[in-house]
Amino acid sequence: MQSTCKKTFKHLNSPKTRAKGESVPLWTDALKMRKRTNALRRRCQRTLNNEELRENGKNRYSEEKNKYETAMRKAKINSWNQYCDTTSPSNRWNEAFELASGKTRNIVTLSTLQKRDGSKTANIIETVMLMIE
Repeated sequence: MQSTCKKTFKHLNSPKTRAKGESVPLWTDALKMRKRTNALRRRCQRTLNNEELRENGKNRYSEEKNKYETAMRKAKINSWNQYCDTTSPSNRWNEAFELASGKTRNIVTLSTLQKRDGSKTANIIETVMLMIE
């Protein structure tokens, strides 16, 4: 019965779906900064008796928090740009990213126009001449 259950049901301790060594790109160095920032916040909150020590801790925490937030913002932007650069051209999000960032250009192509007699222009010169008229 146990062997049937092991074969049938998923185990909580099953290997993770991520490949070994693969991590979320923006969490590489920022994770250490996050731990340090949270430690400084907890240390500041625990200091109750000494006002000077509490103020110093508060200043250190706010400086570290600003550094962490800046690093996270930069890491997110870099990660997004890297993702957009490495994705294949068939990915539909590439076009949306280029449109949002203003990288797209509208290229005007001249096509055939209908003349007054009902026929269509044969080449670009006739099309331009018809547009000038």
